[in-house]
Amino acid sequence: MGDRVSISFRQKNDWYNNGKKEEHTDESPALFHHWGGTDFPKFAFDWFKALRKHLKKNQDDSIGTDPLTRMEPRNLMVQFISAIKDEEAFRLRNYKHKNKELTWSVDDNLLSYSIYLGKDGNDGDNSDNGHYTIDVDAGKMFDDKGQSIG
Repeated sequence: MGDRVSISFRQKNDWYNNGKKEEHTDESPALFHHWGGTDFPKFAFDWFKALRKHLKKNQDDSIGTDPLTRMEPRNLMVQFISAIKDEEAFRLRNYKHKNKELTWSVDDNLLSYSIYLGKDGNDGDNSDNGHYTIDVDAGKMFDDKGQSIG
């Protein structure tokens, strides 16, 4: 039982090998969420669009000179994980049985144990909702069937 899903960020880069231009695709590790449903990828995509807008608004001469301003997928995943800790929905919930009554509290210091990393979208369980990829270059999100979402 769950509402499993996973997300990742992807970007195409040009590499030069012996003077020859080669296209390379860089993708972040996948972030799985056992209870994320389709809201989790939507949240991630909204976060990405807000970050991109923020970086463009505050751009200066240093834009594109570091992993974040270049929007490198692995760095984006780190930034996203850092951002979700501020959202109560993604924090660890502690359940306690007291006098036959179930109570719960949110731990402000820990993320939910239902969120974990995998090397790619096949390295965990996303069997309910599949894998979503946020294409950094296109500014679009795609499901695992290649359909554009959002």
